[in-house]
Amino acid sequence: MLRTHRRKSVLAAAALVATTMLLTACQGGDTEDSGKSTGATASDSAAKGKSDDGGSGTGAGSESPSGERGSKSGVVSGKWVGTVSYLAPGKYTVTDANDAEQAFFTSEDTDIEGAGKICGDANGQAATPCTEEELEAAAKKGFGATVDVKDGVAVSIIEDHSDSGGGNGMGEGERSGLFSGTLGYMAPGKYSLSRDGDERAFFTATDTVINGAGWICGDAETVTPCTEEDLEAAAKKGSVAVVVQVEDGVAVTIDEEHN
Repeated sequence: MLRTHRRKSVLAAAALVATTMLLTACQGGDTEDSGKSTGATASDSAAKGKSDDGGSGTGAGSESPSGERGSKSGVVSGKWVGTVSYLAPGKYTVTDANDAEQAFFTSEDTDIEGAGKICGDANGQAATPCTEEELEAAAKKGFGATVDVKDGVAVSIIEDHSDSGGGNGMGEGERSGLFSGTLGYMAPGKYSLSRDGDERAFFTATDTVINGAGWICGDAETVTPCTEEDLEAAAKKGSVAVVVQVEDGVAVTIDEEHN
């Protein structure tokens, strides 16, 4: 009886050991398979992520700019004096005395100042701020002005007082205003401004600002401060187009017209 009980105990213990080993083996296999499965999933995800990122990166890198900056490669900057004409809403031209035409655009920041034709009073001592609507209406008829352009867009459009028909002849230049024409030499410190057969005299002072763009001094690429000697030499040669801001017959600024 005792021997039989011991035999049953041994058999039960052996069965328990075998079951434990079997379970351990099964769990190890499951764990290995699970690891392989997880590894494959992570690898697939990584590959997919790399592919997605690569696709997005290529797309972003190959995307071309809007072209707006590139389209400005042919536009110009400078100051022009001439007749302003209308082309289309927000687009105008300025034609100089040599019939050279330059197109330009306006923006909300463009400074538009009139002296009788765009807006304002031809007999006024100061230019009057005008609206885009007034500019468009005047440009459809044409008027003389100085147009300062940067990257194809007008920074300022200043109507020429001498074009406003206010009945003020060229004369000695007693009145103040912005005038344009061909520079001429009369005497030390005294010059003339000729336009359409009329001539206006004006004087310079020690604080007169003289800006050249290739003819008075400097070059056509940049505006350069010039001396009175530079101005006198250029005036004696003639054919230099300038814009002169005059106050009481004395030039405050003399800007060479951009050529």
